[in-house]
Amino acid sequence: MVRHFWDNVYNIRCRGKAGLVGGLVLALMALPTVIIATRSSLKAVPPSIREAAYGVGASRTQMVFHHVLPLATPGIMTGSILSLAHALGETAPLLMIGMVAFNPGVPHSLTGAASVLPVQVFIWENASEKAFHERTAAAILVLVAFMIVMNALAVILRRRFERRW
Repeated sequence: MVRHFWDNVYNIRCRGKAGLVGGLVLALMALPTVIIATRSSLKAVPPSIREAAYGVGASRTQMVFHHVLPLATPGIMTGSILSLAHALGETAPLLMIGMVAFNPGVPHSLTGAASVLPVQVFIWENASEKAFHERTAAAILVLVAFMIVMNALAVILRRRFERRW
């Protein structure tokens, strides 16, 4: 039984499915953050909005889609963006499924060989050639810039779509 499990892990690594599995793992890791943000955004909509919608004759579906969801959208978008930024910064779960290989280029398909950018940074920094040190610095700047952009986008979208009641 144990032997069969490790054979499957080896086959996933050797056949290049680690990128696809890594995407599924990160999606599952991001899901709780999105769910919590959505629940808190929906609870933040005051009951008076719901009661007013019922008062003018709206059905439950109309109340949810025309009144509650538009008011909760900024919080849902913010939670989704922050969850995406957090998932893209995760390395440990992807290392556990075998995305540790050195890749000189970009994967050309979902099942192609892939690696995680922080692992690439580590490999490049330990390389003896000078060109890899420049790539290391560039990769670190890309990671930092991406995190700044994602957090700024979350704040901007929240302020843009936020409504006061």
